[in-house]
Amino acid sequence: MKQLVIEKAVLTAVMVLWYLLMPVTGYANGSIHPASAHFLYLWSHANIWHLAGNVFVLCIMRGQLHLLPSLLIATICSFIPAFGLWPVGMTVGFSGVLFAVAGIKWGIYCRRAPFRHLAYADFCIRALPFALLGCIIPHVNWCIHLYCILAGFAFGRFSMR
Repeated sequence: MKQLVIEKAVLTAVMVLWYLLMPVTGYANGSIHPASAHFLYLWSHANIWHLAGNVFVLCIMRGQLHLLPSLLIATICSFIPAFGLWPVGMTVGFSGVLFAVAGIKWGIYCRRAPFRHLAYADFCIRALPFALLGCIIPHVNWCIHLYCILAGFAFGRFSMR
């Protein structure tokens, strides 16, 4: 419990300090250069409301965050091209990590569930719509959300933990 509070506090501090002190750093859709942007986009946010939303979701998440695999998943998924109804533009924000955390948690739940087909249905009904909802909101890279929740789910479901 104490470790979880410390993790959340450190993540929040890094994101707030980055917002206040550092330039907005993100990656353009389909771009692999500069590669550093794919590692730094997680800490930048488009505006204060974007930052507040991600910090709020981070704070309400319960249980282990699976932070290292989630950061790795969000970074790897950033290299996959995005598509949508509106131009994607520059991608920034911590939401990819949050979707990866949620995906890992759902994957672990489905792996351990006695009635897996019901657990899979729960995942499809309760979690996936949040990743897909972004496709109708302009200037949201809904693809990174979908990629991260699905990759997180696969990691949680099939990891050897």
